[in-house]
Amino acid sequence: MNPTNQTLHRLSLCLMAAYLVALALIVFWPTPVDRPAAGILNHFIAWMHHHGVPKFLGYNTIEFSANIIMFVPMGIIASVWTKRAWAGVLVGFAASVLIETCQGLFLAQRYASALDVLANTLGAVVGAVVYLLAHERHRRRISMLPTEQKQRSE
Repeated sequence: MNPTNQTLHRLSLCLMAAYLVALALIVFWPTPVDRPAAGILNHFIAWMHHHGVPKFLGYNTIEFSANIIMFVPMGIIASVWTKRAWAGVLVGFAASVLIETCQGLFLAQRYASALDVLANTLGAVVGAVVYLLAHERHRRRISMLPTEQKQRSE
């Protein structure tokens, strides 16, 4: 592995570790992580509605969207790690089921939600699609290189 690839590999491992630590802190925090910001969030939502944002864009939509966004990196990481997009989706789904089960069984102030599993899995799907698009772009770029450069870049 050349020095540039080694650096990128180490950087990606550090980013993955940071993401997984942040994810664990969020999902296994004993109380809902948005509780301290609930007042501010509710005021912001009311302000948005007052300024023309449709009423259906409320707390539940924001929470659902946040769960999707939170699992996009999971889909990317698992897809890159396994080199299979379907595995990224499967890992995201399995991790979400495990998280929701643990929250329901072990965290009295948190609750398990099938909607969270759906949102988290959708996030993993988005991440897997990002992986597929990036992989395809890379494959096309490599196919356009002369043969000797192809061997060095693979």
